[in-house]
Amino acid sequence: MAIAAWNGSTAARSSPIQSQTIGTAHEAGWIWDIGLPTRRGVGCVYSSRFLDDDKAEAILRDYIALIAPDVPPDSLAPRRLSFPTGHRAEFWRRNCLAVGLSAGFIEPLEASAIVMIELSLNALIDNFPVSRAGMDVHAERFNALFRTRWDRVVEFLKLHYVLSRRDEPYWRAQRDRATVPQRLAELIELWRDQPPSTYDLPLIEEIFPAASYQYVWYGMGGAVPSRLPQPTPSMRTQFEQVRQRQRRLLSALPSNRALLGPQLAPGEREKVAQP
Repeated sequence: MAIAAWNGSTAARSSPIQSQTIGTAHEAGWIWDIGLPTRRGVGCVYSSRFLDDDKAEAILRDYIALIAPDVPPDSLAPRRLSFPTGHRAEFWRRNCLAVGLSAGFIEPLEASAIVMIELSLNALIDNFPVSRAGMDVHAERFNALFRTRWDRVVEFLKLHYVLSRRDEPYWRAQRDRATVPQRLAELIELWRDQPPSTYDLPLIEEIFPAASYQYVWYGMGGAVPSRLPQPTPSMRTQFEQVRQRQRRLLSALPSNRALLGPQLAPGEREKVAQP
């Protein structure tokens, strides 16, 4: 895998700051778009098996031209990075523990990696060996737990690809049954009959709980079980009350730009002040 990334000050100082990272698929990967107070970070993730560097940069430039037409093309200077994906089979050996990038690298947005750092440190602190005699037990238990956790990250990300309907070679390859982890394949069969639940994800600290899988599964067109009970009038009333409360809260909330401005240092605050 590789990345062509660009961090540019393309956002107008009064333009809205999105509450979420925007992900947009392309023929051999996807583009991230992160709105920040003083700039907008954009990157193109692609598989070098299916796309060469020049075509990836062209895709990135086309996207930037779409979201920031006033930026001169000559001012763009994307950075190219390459990385293998995967994780260690053994994280703890003797008195050495792999944490962070030394443990694995799965996806460049790093949200899952940051959580994994926190979980690794918590597990080490809570189970710090008092003597050398118990170190092997702690190491074996740590390795088993974090192999499972890294595999969970792979399964959750893979679900996005399995549900895609794009027809380019890269996306067809990602839907190949041989590339789908066995546990995920079994869960997909199960979810045709019942929703993702905590029984499928029983760890005390799941990185992606059942609700996360439900958002992806149903949001990307996964099968809805035919035997699900239909909403009752009382349930419909409660749904409408939730929607009304959502509208009231949203109308009272400040914009992201207004909220973030006071949190910045004085010099940075001037950069994001609205006109």
